[in-house]
Amino acid sequence: MSRIRLLLIIAALFAAGCLQVQPQPMPPPTSISSWGPLGGFTMSSGANCAGHATLTNGLATLQDPCFTGSANVVLCTDTSAPVAVSCTPESGSLAITGAGNDTIAYARVR
Repeated sequence: MSRIRLLLIIAALFAAGCLQVQPQPMPPPTSISSWGPLGGFTMSSGANCAGHATLTNGLATLQDPCFTGSANVVLCTDTSAPVAVSCTPESGSLAITGAGNDTIAYARVR
């Protein structure tokens, strides 16, 4: 009986080790453009246009070619406290205004 239990334990440990999935690499950046009678759009995937920034005296400026102009749509959230945050995208940079030395999570949506 103890021999069967030992074999079952070894089989369970073996199965648990074999079913682990390795982390997948990030996909390469891809852009797709389309045009139609009502307008066009460009969609990008795989680019790293998100992250965290720590404010210094309520201000931070990020330099990143991901931000292409003031028409970009950027979501910003203060992860330290429920405080209003302002994000202003420019060509090659993102200006963030908030409170104190809070940490801000940002992501370019479009």
